[in-house]
Amino acid sequence: MDYPMRSIAYLAELIHPPRQHTAEEMQRIHSLTFADPKAPYQNFQMIPGGAALSNPPQQANMISTVTFLPDRVQVREEMSGISREEFQDRVARLSGLAFEVLHVPQFMVQNFIVRSLVNARNFYDSREFIARSLLNMEEEDFACLQRQPQIVGVRMVFPQTDENRGMFNIRVESYAAEPRSLFIENVGVFKSVINPHNLSDLTSNFFATYDYIDGNVIDFISQFDAREEPPPS
Repeated sequence: MDYPMRSIAYLAELIHPPRQHTAEEMQRIHSLTFADPKAPYQNFQMIPGGAALSNPPQQANMISTVTFLPDRVQVREEMSGISREEFQDRVARLSGLAFEVLHVPQFMVQNFIVRSLVNARNFYDSREFIARSLLNMEEEDFACLQRQPQIVGVRMVFPQTDENRGMFNIRVESYAAEPRSLFIENVGVFKSVINPHNLSDLTSNFFATYDYIDGNVIDFISQFDAREEPPPS
């Protein structure tokens, strides 16, 4: 059964050995990204130890930024409509500039976050889906809490293994802004050394974080979507 995934946020945090960036280096980064189709940023602001580049929001809650700090690069896209492939290209381009312009020798740890929405097929309320089908709970099980929860969810942490380089921290929750939608977040942590010679591993790690939702987690959710919720009266 097909469950279309709507990603609403991508974040990447690339940690490197501490280095003090100069104003000239930061201005060079901005001049290279201003008209770059793979990593365009219009606004530029110096901050302590580095700089923040951003795009003006085109809609409510939109964030499109990259922040260069003395020990990390943070790339953030929320509600911007960017695709997974576009974000991968953006991270690769910005990482290459960090190596080339800022003389960062390597990234030692990479943290990736993917946040997505997906709809259960047989439930009108995602709280009902998680409480009733996923957790096998009934309404009376909440009686001792004296009120109904606004958000219901589960969290699962998967360690790094020989076959899987990343540690994944999964959240599956109801989503208050869209009652029928499930909110899924995967925080992937990769403790691998990335340098200019194996830059493709960086985007592979991000894709692994994304693909674990699009494949494994959605397969997990679909197992519990067979029990139909009665239609609202």
